[in-house]
Amino acid sequence: MCDKQTVGLLQRRHVLVDQIKYIGKESNNLEEVEAGLEHSPQNAYTEYPDPNRDEWTTKWLPALSDAPLADLVRVCKEKISRRALIDMRAGRSRPHRENQELLAYLFRRFHKT
Repeated sequence: MCDKQTVGLLQRRHVLVDQIKYIGKESNNLEEVEAGLEHSPQNAYTEYPDPNRDEWTTKWLPALSDAPLADLVRVCKEKISRRALIDMRAGRSRPHRENQELLAYLFRRFHKT
């Protein structure tokens, strides 16, 4: 952490990129945010989602493919079938939102990095 008394060479900070989002900045809206006329900065940005770079494709699908199938079947119990897990791992299907959240929770819990 730096303050007014910080002197000398600073150490490098490690950065982990969680996801990439493409946004457009509407300059008129940015000026309104800075002027205090627009209360929410989110209204000044337009997000352009890229289906090839969404969180499922870049983060959870590789983790799912690396995990042993037997372990996945055991932890998912009756929530997600073995066949559905095989199709997800192969990229032939995507889980619906509830199952994506379940898989994300399981990976956070069991595969802490």
